[in-house]
Amino acid sequence: MIRTLAAFIFACVAVIYLQSIAPAKTADTKLLQHAQLAGDSIDPSLRLNRRQRGEVVMLADNRRMKDSYVNYQLDRYYANEKSYIYYWRDSLKNLATATAQGVDFKHYFVNSYLVGIHPFSVENKWLPLYVLSKRKAYQLDNEQYGVADMWQNSAQAYQLPRGDCEDHAIALADWLISEGIDARVVVGKYKDGGHAWVVANQNEQMYILEATDKRAGKSWNHYPLASLSQNYYPQYMFNREYFWENTSTPMTKDYLGEHWKKRSKYNNSRSSNSD
Repeated sequence: MIRTLAAFIFACVAVIYLQSIAPAKTADTKLLQHAQLAGDSIDPSLRLNRRQRGEVVMLADNRRMKDSYVNYQLDRYYANEKSYIYYWRDSLKNLATATAQGVDFKHYFVNSYLVGIHPFSVENKWLPLYVLSKRKAYQLDNEQYGVADMWQNSAQAYQLPRGDCEDHAIALADWLISEGIDARVVVGKYKDGGHAWVVANQNEQMYILEATDKRAGKSWNHYPLASLSQNYYPQYMFNREYFWENTSTPMTKDYLGEHWKKRSKYNNSRSSNSD
């Protein structure tokens, strides 16, 4: 009798639980379907790496550098080592900008990977993180492409089903920027390994956002304040236009302080009609 009653109670609890989660699953399914349709409507030309062509102006000495110069130098001196991130310094030896290899095997300035996607407008600003965490799987570049490092631009990253940390971060930061949020991609280390993440200024608080965390929640309360974060060691950060160098300790938790020096400004040439 007791066993029968216990089984009955367990069955009732299971039914109530399943009924309670069913609406959430239905809402998630509809959201991801909407996200897929939004991805299909993104301008296909944004996925073309040639749309990323441009130049940076180094703010310390007004020196201009084009990505054509970068690729010439790499082809000439480092043809077999192009799958790494390269750092470029101004005349004062400051870290002024960085370039990374795109899926077309050419190097572009890191800012250029934020191509300006806006899949759809959101009322709740946590939604881009939640969507990306659900629709994009994590996979290392050497597993997917067979090279050490290969960056997807934000349109590619939104559309392609797999990518590593910088691909997630690039898509997330770009979408948040389109929503009017001050969001930046940060590159450095997490614990002992290289990593990329997003910092976002929301309600006068800086948050660290990890789209690679597949447990993403639906409220800013789920995300760590940058000031309370552990094991993040930022080296530089960028948005669509500017590149900042961290001149303080690598253990800094302050992403708005004066130790973040603005080193360069990126200008996109939008030469989409050239090869």
